Amino acid sequence: MYYCRVLEGKAKPGQSEAAIQVLQDRLSHVRQVSGFLFVQIMQTGDEVIAVSSWRTSKDLRAYAESQLAQDLLNALTPLCVAPPRVRTFDLRLMAESEDGFFTKDEGGEG
Repeated sequence: MYYCRVLEGKAKPGQSEAAIQVLQDRLSHVRQVSGFLFVQIMQTGDEVIAVSSWRTSKDLRAYAESQLAQDLLNALTPLCVAPPRVRTFDLRLMAESEDGFFTKDEGGEG
């Protein structure tokens, strides 16, 4: 089983791109955290959602309690109408097409 951390925030008017940039700016550091698998960042209007997936609950918990995660929340909060909501979930099902979600070249295997 894998584990997910879901961050949801509603950006202040005109701040959604800045909020996404905060997430993107920290990605290189998050990629280095033990157990990190991948992240998806989604947006509709002023709403931004980031879903990161982790190999173990211990890995997710270590990240969630890290200074890196706290710094990310601290940077996002002023851009949002309220502090972002963060929840964790057990990933119960993951499926992809026969072609796969990531191409081989994206994983450096091509």
